[in-house]
Amino acid sequence: MTDTEEQLISPAMIRAARALLGIEQVEVAEKARLTQRTISKAEREVGSHRDPRRRKVLQTLRGVFENEGVEFIFPSEITGEGVRLRVVR
Repeated sequence: MTDTEEQLISPAMIRAARALLGIEQVEVAEKARLTQRTISKAEREVGSHRDPRRRKVLQTLRGVFENEGVEFIFPSEITGEGVRLRVVR
């Protein structure tokens, strides 16, 4: 597993990615094969990153959003977290 794959998306990143794509929780849930309730919980910071089930949900959501063209920007010394759309060439 690479460092990038190890980074987990935050609730704010999930909400921002969904807003960027203009989709509702229900649509994300369908794409991820999860329930809308699970998406709602993921967006509210419920649970610990140490919980293997939560980690799996966050990894799944990251994959779904990345397949839709979202790039996640993780916090560093010079920037905060964020999302952006990938340029398709």
